[in-house]
Amino acid sequence: MRTVLPVHRSRLAAVSHRLGRLALPVLVVGALAHRAQIVTTPQLFGVLGLGFLLAGAAVLLGALAMALLWARGGLGWGRAVRGIGFGLVALLPVALGLVDFVRYPLVADVSTDRETPPPIVAPDGERGTRAYAPGDPEAYPGLVTRRFRVTPAELHAAARSAAEAADWTITGELPPGMPDEPTRFQAVATSLLFAFRDDIAVRILPDPVGARLDIRSASRYGRHDLGANARRIRRFFEDLDAVLVATFGAVEAVEDDEEAEDLPLLDPNAQPREEGPPPTPGTKPEETAPDAPPAADDLPPLPDDLSEIYQ
Repeated sequence: MRTVLPVHRSRLAAVSHRLGRLALPVLVVGALAHRAQIVTTPQLFGVLGLGFLLAGAAVLLGALAMALLWARGGLGWGRAVRGIGFGLVALLPVALGLVDFVRYPLVADVSTDRETPPPIVAPDGERGTRAYAPGDPEAYPGLVTRRFRVTPAELHAAARSAAEAADWTITGELPPGMPDEPTRFQAVATSLLFAFRDDIAVRILPDPVGARLDIRSASRYGRHDLGANARRIRRFFEDLDAVLVATFGAVEAVEDDEEAEDLPLLDPNAQPREEGPPPTPGTKPEETAPDAPPAADDLPPLPDDLSEIYQ
């Protein structure tokens, strides 16, 4: 009589497979609910933590199951591999975030004007866990104020077009009343994956060469933006340059230390005025008496037809 030995089935592989299949829906549902504003950002952090915890457990249990199957034999290789695969896919945002955490400075508020950044006023209840404050001024030295040879009103229209092209939501605006008046607007940008919302302020001021623009982008939560705000500002400047070129032709930004050009002289042969105090006036010319009116006898005689009228 033949004795059939029972086949060992790995329970760890089955658990790993279930946890991996559960982690992905948790993350997807949490992101969709946050985008639809069904859950708040702090609640989303809890959902993401649960999803990443399930994914990490799936990877660890799957690896342990494969090690035991290799040593003892049995069934469950496929479930263990699938559990590890689902877990690694769910943990991909964590891996990318860790790379950006190391690459970018520890800031969550980036502005082109470090001394007087454009103010940000968040809607009530949406400010986040910290007050707005620009980060390290040396974090992104390449992001500076930009000057353009257009009026503030024209630059405002181009900046608003660039913001709309980036799918920003305009939440407040001070439109230009006159072509050379200061303008500003505020917007909200939503991240693609988990729908995190960051606040943006754009300020435009008159300048001797035309107009100057400052932009500020700040995260509502956390101390590290993983470089998102700096990337957003760079993309905005690229879109703004494209709008200005399409509207006005070749419009290049002016360097911050460049002075306004002097107006040309009305007389091309005139000598340019030298720097220094104004010249001292010369002697006053002598006044000359006006010419006396001619005497009546010196006047020519009138014609015959007119002389009869004046007799």
